[in-house]
Amino acid sequence: MSTPHTTHPIFTTSTCVPVTCCDSGAPIRYALAAALVADLDDQHRRERQAYEQGYRDGHRSGWEIGYGYAHQEMAGHWEALAAQIRNLSRSRTHAELETRRWDGRREDFGRPRPGDRQGRRLAATNTTAIPRRRSA
Repeated sequence: MSTPHTTHPIFTTSTCVPVTCCDSGAPIRYALAAALVADLDDQHRRERQAYEQGYRDGHRSGWEIGYGYAHQEMAGHWEALAAQIRNLSRSRTHAELETRRWDGRREDFGRPRPGDRQGRRLAATNTTAIPRRRSA
């Protein structure tokens, strides 16, 4: 069976000096308390370093996750924009829309067409009606 000062983890450091034990065990308790106090600053330093490393790891992983979400969101917006552009490219041109809207040229819209009722007085004076064009 091993003695307490050889199995405790703080006695495995190089700063600890092995203590011989008498029957009462008092020197081991004092040595253990002294080693614990001496190790307190090192313990605080190790905890601070572990916390800083954990914070850096969490920040880095959060940054990567955030960028991943941003890339997905931007890809969705670009996909919607590309769909709008594709739909726009399939639409009719301005000239086609004007022809369809005015049923021919815009300038000819108000002129009489063949088959229009012109009344008695206008029928005798207007013999040159513009033929009506049909759009597709």
